[in-house]
Amino acid sequence: MDNLLTLAFEAHHAEKNHHRRYRVTLGRDLLNDWTVAISYGRAGQGGRELRYAATKPEEMQAVIRERLRRRLSAPKRIGCAYRLAAFSAAPGFDAASWLPGEVMAGFFLVADDER
Repeated sequence: MDNLLTLAFEAHHAEKNHHRRYRVTLGRDLLNDWTVAISYGRAGQGGRELRYAATKPEEMQAVIRERLRRRLSAPKRIGCAYRLAAFSAAPGFDAASWLPGEVMAGFFLVADDER
């Protein structure tokens, strides 16, 4: 898989012993199909990975958007927010077209609110 975009998130709540990680990786495979790999689990553990593939980029954009929106609801579900821990994009890749601004802004608003 040719990695074009990687986002990594972490959520930590020491009192509840919640230490979670979540990573989204977008790429293209040998057949030039779009692929999304989602890995998640407890920080420092093996975790689990899900993979999706489609010929149309819109299908993979929908997967990414849905998964990111779900991460924004973490404070209600697990008691702590996910923070953007890492971001990388291949040179020349337009990440903005894949990441909805209103959703990504939510990760930064949460970080600002907790300061």
